[in-house]
Amino acid sequence: MDTRLRERYFGEWDLHSDQHYHDVWKDDATDPSHTVKNVESVWGVTDRATRCVLSWDATLQNHWIVCVAHGDVLQILQTAFSKMDPSQHRSLEHLETATLRPLKLAK
Repeated sequence: MDTRLRERYFGEWDLHSDQHYHDVWKDDATDPSHTVKNVESVWGVTDRATRCVLSWDATLQNHWIVCVAHGDVLQILQTAFSKMDPSQHRSLEHLETATLRPLKLAK
C-alpha cells in the first residue's frame, strides 16, 4: 500500500454528495492548478501519483505493476503518462470499477 495513490482530496466537498464532482471537474478543465473550496489540484495529484509509479518502476524493474486507486487519481495519472494536459483528465474514457487499463509512458 502506498498513500501516494490515495483518493483525491475534495476539500469542502469531501463526504458530501457525488454531484459535486462535476463542479470540481469543471474547474479542473479550465485550471489544473485550482484549489477552489480546498480541493486538491490536478497538478498535486499528478505529482504524487507519478512519483509513486516512477519509484515503483525504479525498484521493481522488469515486473508488471498493478495500481489500484480511485478513478480520479488513475485518470489523472493516465494523462501524465500519455503526456496530455492534465486538465483534460475527464476527456478520457470513464474508468469503471475493477477495470484494467495499461499505463504506458508516451514517447
